[in-house]
Amino acid sequence: MNGSWLIVCAMVAFLAIIAVLFFSLSFYKRQHKANLQRLEQLEKERLYVESVLDSEQDEQVNSLLRHRASLISRLIAAEISGDSEVNQSVMAEIGSLIAKRDEFMRQNRMLIERWQPDMIARLRDDGLNDEEIEICCLYAMGLNGKTIQQYTQDSRHYQNVGLIRKKLGLGEHDKNIDGYIKSLMK
Repeated sequence: MNGSWLIVCAMVAFLAIIAVLFFSLSFYKRQHKANLQRLEQLEKERLYVESVLDSEQDEQVNSLLRHRASLISRLIAAEISGDSEVNQSVMAEIGSLIAKRDEFMRQNRMLIERWQPDMIARLRDDGLNDEEIEICCLYAMGLNGKTIQQYTQDSRHYQNVGLIRKKLGLGEHDKNIDGYIKSLMK
């Protein structure tokens, strides 16, 4: 009788363990499903936030584009008409625009990023930060190193360009950075 009682107790304990495992597994499956649903919801929210940020940045870039196009149109109209007052007004506005150096360089990067997204992506992939990309964007505009150094008033300009060249994988005797940047442009 002791042996059968022991077998019955072992079977009851085994069934209890199976039941606990079954309920635990069932609980974890429900939790996993709930977690997957929450992750799915969070991903939808992330995509929504990205689209809002993109649309806000797009609006800012569109505004910059409209402003720059307006300046160019007014400059062309002044040149065609020979209206020196309008020409001086537009040139003063351009002077004011480029005088705010940090803002101008940031806006210029944003505009070139819209115009040349592959180039900017390549520069980011090579490890360049925003400030370094802004310098590259000045080269993309057609400026040379001496002019950029004068505009930025950065005494370390040539050392910084050396670091940019290194990140881009350009050796000391490779082509100039302005030629390299222009080669990335489509």
